[in-house]
Amino acid sequence: MRIVYEHLEPEFPVNWRYTRFQEPRLDAYWHFHHDYELTYILNGNGTRLAGSSVEEYRPGDLSLFGPDLPHTYVSTPESEPIEAIVVHFTRDFLGPEFFDSPVFGNVGRMLDDSLRGIHFPDVVPPLAGLDRLAAPERTVELIRILVMLSRAPYILLATGRSPSVLHHGTALRIQAMMKVIHSGYTARLSLDDIAAAAHMNASAASRLFSRSTGFTVSHYVNLVRVNRACQLLRDTDRSVSVIAADSGFGNLSNFNRRFRELKNMSPREYRANFRVELEAVGGRDLRGVRVDLRELRSRRGSRV
Repeated sequence: MRIVYEHLEPEFPVNWRYTRFQEPRLDAYWHFHHDYELTYILNGNGTRLAGSSVEEYRPGDLSLFGPDLPHTYVSTPESEPIEAIVVHFTRDFLGPEFFDSPVFGNVGRMLDDSLRGIHFPDVVPPLAGLDRLAAPERTVELIRILVMLSRAPYILLATGRSPSVLHHGTALRIQAMMKVIHSGYTARLSLDDIAAAAHMNASAASRLFSRSTGFTVSHYVNLVRVNRACQLLRDTDRSVSVIAADSGFGNLSNFNRRFRELKNMSPREYRANFRVELEAVGGRDLRGVRVDLRELRSRRGSRV
């Protein structure tokens, strides 16, 4: 991915950064930095991109991105305002080789894995109160959280080669195309429409998008549409055919085919599995806290 470098300054005196923010929505902003980033979504829905990974995010989403891994979050048009907690730190913020010592072996391995991006499907981290602690206690609590996460099951996100870091102008063109896709995917969306946002012809825009992201434009549009369908399957009682139309698919058979390709199950199976899990915990709302068990099992083999 051709992306923008973001410089981050640590907060004195703790030498790392804690940010809690609210925004009406998040637009595509492909960027990278030399810090680790731990992001916890408190509210909002959309698409999370990390290297070659494109997945849905929802409340409770917790991810760790390693240095120089390109990433962004993009809100769905109908999403509630986004609220998130973000922690940035370097590997040596507590001193050289701190996390390379044997006592922190699990943390060190987790930080190594985060170069591909990590998603924690079953963890609710105690991040909300960090900013209310004094500097020493705040830092000790962050260490405790990192140790806890290193012992929890997690899923690696990106596969293969990371996107390349190139100039700002190319990043702006990719972001412009993504913005059109995320704002217009529920309607008929042509390659010409997407290319026009980047002030390019269709063939040149298609080549640039594929070379920069690792996805064809059509595959990326399908990913965004299926992610939206997953949200509607969980959160509404609309029929599958209505959800297909609301997610931008022109016909039901194409929707079912694309959904199965990306989720390894049918839309009806996805909804049924979520409801079984919901009933298993007495009706507690699981949105954003757990993932579909079948999807988790199918992907956990990618962890190293």
